[in-house]
Amino acid sequence: MFWRYNRAAFLWAILILVLCGLPGSNFPKLSFLEWLRPDKIVHLILFGIQSYLLIIGFTRQDRFPGLRANAIRLGVLLSISYGALVEVLQTTVFIGRSGDIRDALANSIGAFIGLYFFRKFGKRQVTGNGEKMKI
Repeated sequence: MFWRYNRAAFLWAILILVLCGLPGSNFPKLSFLEWLRPDKIVHLILFGIQSYLLIIGFTRQDRFPGLRANAIRLGVLLSISYGALVEVLQTTVFIGRSGDIRDALANSIGAFIGLYFFRKFGKRQVTGNGEKMKI
């Protein structure tokens, strides 16, 4: 049951790692949006979705009761930690990439945005046995 409910979060984490590991020259330059810093928006979205998927998955699984009981805290914390790890990997491992503290901050803010969306919409989802989630 754990993998069934958390598969999307793990696949999303792999997608994040691949995208953040690609050399920066592989991404198009959008000069007309330079003032908006679209890369920060991308970080907000990527890690917002990651946090949301982790919280949903941890909440819906029933194999690990402690994980279910602390789904929100652990989902946000793991998303923030993963965002920091990606920035470290960009600095030390990935070629043509550089880590940025502002990106790590955007990743963290994105994790909290994912929490916001969970509280707004995710709690309405129904578990497999038809009862409402208790968070």
